[in-house]
Amino acid sequence: MRFTVLILLTSSCYCDVEFSERPRNFSIELLYHTQKQTGGHVVISPFGIWTLMTGLAVGATGDSFEQIRVAFILPRSLKTVVCGSKHLTKSVLKRTSDGVSITSKNFLFADDDFLLKPAFKQTITEDFDATVKVLDFKDSNEAAAKANNFIQNSGARVTNVLTSEDFEQSRMILTNVITFKGLWTSPFNASHTTLEYFYNENKEVIGEVNMMHQKGEFPLSNIIDLKSFVCELTYGTDAAYSMLVILPHPGVKVEDVYKKFENITIPDIIARLQNDEKEYGLDEVEIKLPRFKISTNIVMNRPLNDMGVYDIFDPEYASFSRATNESIYVSAIVHKADIEVSETGTVASAVSTAYLSNRFGTTKLIADRPFLYFIIEKSTATVIFAGIYSKPSLY
Repeated sequence: MRFTVLILLTSSCYCDVEFSERPRNFSIELLYHTQKQTGGHVVISPFGIWTLMTGLAVGATGDSFEQIRVAFILPRSLKTVVCGSKHLTKSVLKRTSDGVSITSKNFLFADDDFLLKPAFKQTITEDFDATVKVLDFKDSNEAAAKANNFIQNSGARVTNVLTSEDFEQSRMILTNVITFKGLWTSPFNASHTTLEYFYNENKEVIGEVNMMHQKGEFPLSNIIDLKSFVCELTYGTDAAYSMLVILPHPGVKVEDVYKKFENITIPDIIARLQNDEKEYGLDEVEIKLPRFKISTNIVMNRPLNDMGVYDIFDPEYASFSRATNESIYVSAIVHKADIEVSETGTVASAVSTAYLSNRFGTTKLIADRPFLYFIIEKSTATVIFAGIYSKPSLY
């Protein structure tokens, strides 16, 4: 029997401190293991996957819980997991900002003969603010239609998330729908977008892109220890959310930058940008960034295996006895994500389904070769979306 959990996130751009460090610390590792299966051109939602795995942890016991806990840097106390997740989600996703809106909706779809333990159901409904819906999974077409209707009526900018096949071998589906919409604080002028070459890490032309262009005062640092230039492009009028564009130095590969993340964190980067701005002020910077769209559809089993999560996928060893007395396991965790970056802002969505330096006068950031990007909530330094752009296409 298979345990299905689905989490869906859509973002568009048109707790406490100790706990908030957890989802951001594993983001680089997760992106690293995922990009190995996608040829390096990828977008994922680390916060969304973290939310999914936190929900799984609430129902897991034994080694199933311990492996999730270690991989996703969760506290040992289940009470702390629940409380911390609740407060962090509120901090990251429920901020009000002119020019940015972000919402989160949770659903639990259960088969009509599937028995949830009362404590688990209470935790999901009260602490994860989930709406519980009982459906007849045997009529898989009708179940999918009703589930998708519930999701769409929640205000999510997505349609037809679940298919009839998702219900055929499942007993429970847990879905988290996140919608993020924001505009650049300083939008690009579409009339300045031009067709330009894009290069690989060996300085060879590998395609063309519609290159957006603007000049303005932006935080920009040359972080020697990261072998990269880092620029921050903010969303909304209060700049509570932003995109960090990390462009490796000429001749430096994205993979080399990954290795540097062992000693440099996202909060370190944010602090460096802030310190440089305080010490040197903001210079006028020329920014060139491709207008792009990336879609990723990947089974996360192997990346999670690489992070030490095994038992939840094994019918013999999986243990979800906090959720139910039935013998269930996760057959697959599928993550679907896409991102669009244009002159006005960023549109990103993600669906995860579990069946179950020294600054030295840099005034340009020309992203005409592979680069990394992170969309973050700044007060907690939480990575909501992350990716690599390395395969040019016209968009």
